[in-house]
Amino acid sequence: MKITNITAEVVEAVWTISEKGECTLEGIMTALEGSVTDELLSEIEREGLLTINGSHVSLTGAGKKAARPIIRRHRLAERLLTDVLGMRVEDTEETACEYEHVIAPGLTESICTLLGHPEECPHGSPIPRGECCERAMSVIESAVKSISSFDAGDTLKVSYIRTKDHPLLHRLTSFGILPGIRMKIHQKFPTYVLQVNGSHIALETEIAQDIYAIRL
Repeated sequence: MKITNITAEVVEAVWTISEKGECTLEGIMTALEGSVTDELLSEIEREGLLTINGSHVSLTGAGKKAARPIIRRHRLAERLLTDVLGMRVEDTEETACEYEHVIAPGLTESICTLLGHPEECPHGSPIPRGECCERAMSVIESAVKSISSFDAGDTLKVSYIRTKDHPLLHRLTSFGILPGIRMKIHQKFPTYVLQVNGSHIALETEIAQDIYAIRL
């Protein structure tokens, strides 16, 4: 089902607000800064995407189906902007909103694979899974482990970084530690020493434990 950009913004807002609690008409107006009208919401309800009960608003099954890929594209765009391009989390919202309308489905899967099929956006909200995630889980789930599970001398490929610590993410990406990058463990004690892109990087054990990879 093809929907307009404004309808996409509305169903996205309802999804996002509902994750935190009850979604209300006032909440939608606040989230979209008054850019929607009661008439527009009624029209979207007639299209079968929303249910409006008094001031309470919820997505129908069709509404959730329409919103899911939009949420997925937006949150993957946020991860791309922060993890790969090094943008500050607080600066990503506007650009991610633009990306969510133009990223093609095939490119969405490629971005997700590049990032190592992340489960959360930089703000800690869940990223809806895609077909690429299911394929990856069925093929390599048992092989992807914290690098603390590997031995000195092992050569690895980074799958993802599991942390909500944004300064730590920025620190690791500044070292070139990104999903898809190859690294070699030179030392595990007393600190980790990793070879990445020809450089040797020392990391504390508690930081290294958040890096998940597969042995090559």
